[in-house]
Amino acid sequence: MIIGIIYNHLKPNAQQYCAKISDWLKDRNIKVKNISYKLNKNPKVDFIISLGGDGTMLRISRLVSKYSIPVMGVNMGTLGFLTDTDIKNVFNSLENILSNGIEYEERMMLDIEIATKNGTVKTTALNDCVIRSIYNGRLTSIDSFINKKFLSSYKGDGIVISTPTGSTAYSLALSGPIIYPTLSLFIVSPISPHTLTHRPMILDCNNVLEFTSTNDNKKSDLVVSVDGQESYILDKNKKVKIKMFSKKAKLIRDRNYSYFDTLKTKLKWGV
Repeated sequence: MIIGIIYNHLKPNAQQYCAKISDWLKDRNIKVKNISYKLNKNPKVDFIISLGGDGTMLRISRLVSKYSIPVMGVNMGTLGFLTDTDIKNVFNSLENILSNGIEYEERMMLDIEIATKNGTVKTTALNDCVIRSIYNGRLTSIDSFINKKFLSSYKGDGIVISTPTGSTAYSLALSGPIIYPTLSLFIVSPISPHTLTHRPMILDCNNVLEFTSTNDNKKSDLVVSVDGQESYILDKNKKVKIKMFSKKAKLIRDRNYSYFDTLKTKLKWGV
């Protein structure tokens, strides 16, 4: 077995914990690969340990999902919605994996194409894609299309296209529904809409969505944010196209993991 490890350099003690985990694995005759954030080829490992928070998990999932590599998230952040294993339990979790095999959940991802001045950018998202005005505080109007058929013009601060995994992120703050994360569908949520009847909408994942600035916008440049980690300018008459990615993220789960327990704990239900 070969296990990859990647850690967030900004997290205190992350490098030290990376070394401890690496030594622990090597003592059990497991090969270890240290993986870079700039991964651009298949690392050829059985699974990857992500040391950090949800942001680290998002970034790594986007890097390795195309290779169908499972990721085990170890939480060194605050919320830890995606990383259900904390640093205190990491060795118990690894022992379970070595003894009983890998168990993981598959999560739908977004396949995103953004038309820019320099060509088409292709990327993926595990949580969401946000489209808003590049001019802070300015009302924007975004035309939306489903399978190339016009749906509506969203007037407001922007729009969020979310996966079920991202339903507990930005989408939740917009009064979007909480969706069980292994389902495959889109949540389209307007940000501060100026039309009272524009509300979050759930769409089948087999649809192809497109968004562009409404033609009569005086200042029409939009910014497209991918999982809050990448941003691209969408000029006038350019479109962003979103569909379901052909591969799914594989998130390793502890055998005692319960999504509903995570909801109750992280969202402080009943407190």
